[in-house]
Amino acid sequence: MHRIESPHNEGLKEIRELTKKAKKRWEKGMFVAEGERLLLDLPASSLLQLYVQEDYKGALPRGIEKEDSRICILSKKAMESISTTEHGQGILGLLRFPKKEKPKGDLFLILENIQDPGNLGTLFRTAEAAGVNHIFLSRNTVDPFSPKVVRSTMGSLFRLPFSIEEDLFFLCESLKSAGVQVFALDLDGKKTHFQAAFQGPSAFLFGNEGNGLTKELSQCATEKLLIPMEGKIESLNVATSASIVLYEAVRQRRYIKEEG
Repeated sequence: MHRIESPHNEGLKEIRELTKKAKKRWEKGMFVAEGERLLLDLPASSLLQLYVQEDYKGALPRGIEKEDSRICILSKKAMESISTTEHGQGILGLLRFPKKEKPKGDLFLILENIQDPGNLGTLFRTAEAAGVNHIFLSRNTVDPFSPKVVRSTMGSLFRLPFSIEEDLFFLCESLKSAGVQVFALDLDGKKTHFQAAFQGPSAFLFGNEGNGLTKELSQCATEKLLIPMEGKIESLNVATSASIVLYEAVRQRRYIKEEG
């Protein structure tokens, strides 16, 4: 355990660069997570450094003792210089990227060019809650390790395996070859999500907030589905759409026998 008084410390300078620059995060294989609740459930093995404000009274991450050599005590000014929130809680972690895991299971989420950090964070939380086994992200999706996304996932980023794919079209073809039904949520869909069968291995495609799925990727789907809407609403938020469809999959997989 050591102490840092000055905001100009070189280690803190690197933290600030990691919070602002995606390129720096990917070069170093490190990212920053802030907040007591977010850090509580992180894998202790992924923690490189824990920065704690001198008057911090909250809990430490599970598995981290007060005497841990990775803990660094910061003055209030030093902590304020690296905090990514207006009212920080006085605790921030420097973490290594999670190890890549080979996709397994039979329920997948495929996201193309999602740009809003809050949407991506909500998609992670919803996917974890619905039992998704793996999330695939396109290269042009917002960086999942940016502070806003990390904060918005509320810890799902640490628990739900995901990968960034160079070619989602190739991925979809590979999944279909392995017996996975690939469903695209598309306004051109001929069937509603209530009419589709999700009991078998399934993957769900969702696209950019403004433009939806690219034509090429949409055409790769086994089926195109739409969510029925009343009134003058033309579309739903992508995270909302994913919640609706994923929980229909949950209903079919877990409760359809009870209902029938």
